[in-house]
Amino acid sequence: MKNQISLPRRMGLAGLMLSVAPLLAACAAQATPPPATAPGANTITVVGRGEVSAKPDIARAQMGIEVMAPTVHEATKTAAARMSEILAALKNAGLAEKDIQTSNYSIQLVRQPDVPPWMAMGAAQPAPAVAPAPTPAPAAPAGRGQKPAQPPAPKPPASADLAPAAPPPPTHVYQVSNTVMVVIRNLDQVGAVLDAAVAAGANNVWGVSFSLEQTDPLEARAREKAIADARARAEALARLQGVSLGHVVAISEVLEQGPIYAPRPMLASAGYAADMGTPVSSGEVPFGTQVKVVYALENAPASQRK
Repeated sequence: MKNQISLPRRMGLAGLMLSVAPLLAACAAQATPPPATAPGANTITVVGRGEVSAKPDIARAQMGIEVMAPTVHEATKTAAARMSEILAALKNAGLAEKDIQTSNYSIQLVRQPDVPPWMAMGAAQPAPAVAPAPTPAPAAPAGRGQKPAQPPAPKPPASADLAPAAPPPPTHVYQVSNTVMVVIRNLDQVGAVLDAAVAAGANNVWGVSFSLEQTDPLEARAREKAIADARARAEALARLQGVSLGHVVAISEVLEQGPIYAPRPMLASAGYAADMGTPVSSGEVPFGTQVKVVYALENAPASQRK
């Protein structure tokens, strides 16, 4: 019959349809228009900043000793004895064992510059001895018409023996440094602790700084301010463009804790008196954070939808 199709022909048509179907699907996918909001389009990116400050509750300081001696044995022995006195003074001032930690211990060979022997160690040369002048003998009475006899001229003093030569200066010395990092939890005692360490022999004190032991509450306050600042900036920019803000697309945080206080070295001098009392001011600890927020824009002009 004319309407009947042979089986081989039917199978051929089916195979053709199967081979053409993927091509038709690919063409349909290419013809589909892109979404109305492509990634990165119709968005606004801002950076919000938040800064807060609070009174510190702990102080930190570096303190220790620096000793120089001609031999390693003498330098280390002197440094150990003085450091033991410093540690005892810190504990007597109320510091706990956990708040005292060795932060540096070093031994260095320091070579001395060449200097003339007479300048070494400030050696003073003794003045040459001067022989006393002889006492003149009494002159005999002169006769009539005779001039009185002149006393004999004093003999020049004998040359004094040369002073012994000064010992040559040492070519090198050994420098021993021992430093501890201390944490002072009672801020009213910071000055007293520093004074106690110096009175016990510390001749190196620096890095006095103030901070907070727990910064979580401060970070939370700074983060809230940063989010509010980012929102205000984004709304202001959107308003200038005649659009409004939509939902948040992305957000990230960058911590930027500011400097607490620049450490100032406090070197002990020979004229230091423990009863002077070191004045210390803790001030406040600043803390800052930044947040980067990406907002979607609503009612964007047609020029931004391309």
